[in-house]
Amino acid sequence: MNLSDHRVLQPFWDLIKIGHEDILSSPLFPPVYALTIDYLWALVFIVIDLYCADWPYFKKHKIQKNKVVTGTLIWQSLRLEIKNQILYILPMALVQLVWVPATVLPKEAPAVMELCGQVLLYFLIFDAVYFFFHLANHKIRFLYRWCHSVHHEFSSPFAVTAQHLHPFELFFVGGIITTLPWIMDTHPLTYWVWFFVAQSVSYEVHTGYDFPFALHHFVPFYSGAPAHDMHHLRPLTCFQPWLNYLDRLFGYHVSYEDLLKMRKEQAERYGRYEEETVQDLKKFN
Repeated sequence: MNLSDHRVLQPFWDLIKIGHEDILSSPLFPPVYALTIDYLWALVFIVIDLYCADWPYFKKHKIQKNKVVTGTLIWQSLRLEIKNQILYILPMALVQLVWVPATVLPKEAPAVMELCGQVLLYFLIFDAVYFFFHLANHKIRFLYRWCHSVHHEFSSPFAVTAQHLHPFELFFVGGIITTLPWIMDTHPLTYWVWFFVAQSVSYEVHTGYDFPFALHHFVPFYSGAPAHDMHHLRPLTCFQPWLNYLDRLFGYHVSYEDLLKMRKEQAERYGRYEEETVQDLKKFN
């Protein structure tokens, strides 16, 4: 069967659409769907971090083995996430309910190649755009202290910290993820798959675990959790959120193995801020 034929996905599209049109077409569905993905991934890793962290398998693959994820740390991050959702996400969702028309649900499913191609395109665009936004937030002292330092309150990330963001960064990231599909004629199913991919990858790179099945072991230009863990430990390294070709091009990519090869004095300071830049900024771990 030709993968470009919409009929490959048609049974699945009919299954989720038929009888659920009122829910899926509601302007409230996208934010509720996005929050559901967030909390499902958060719940999975809260259970792992609190109840399975001492299991040999998880101890073996923990990146920063000396950093323990506690209930207190999880609550510190969740508290900010819930605050942002109440103060910003909920009002925006209610505005959408009033001003945004219902989603049109086509009769036909998208073609497989169309869905995959568009999701890949949005992935690449977001990854590149966020690299330069992220780089600016680290290189411009005001932006770092005012905005992005909030995300760096944790030098050893865990899954929940994926959403530990200043409101400005929350709107920037959420705005790009939400509006990228508007540049093309994007099928609702493609839109929802893109949401799932973007949020799932964002959680994966924040887990703090280097699992043997993780994508970066098989795709060399995908960074994964080790690179983003390094970024939280050494914030002037590894700026690209998901891939690493721009970090390599501009000389920002570094691994734990690279640090071990450096002289002790160089390794101690590599990728760290000068003290005056981070003075008085809040740190949880």
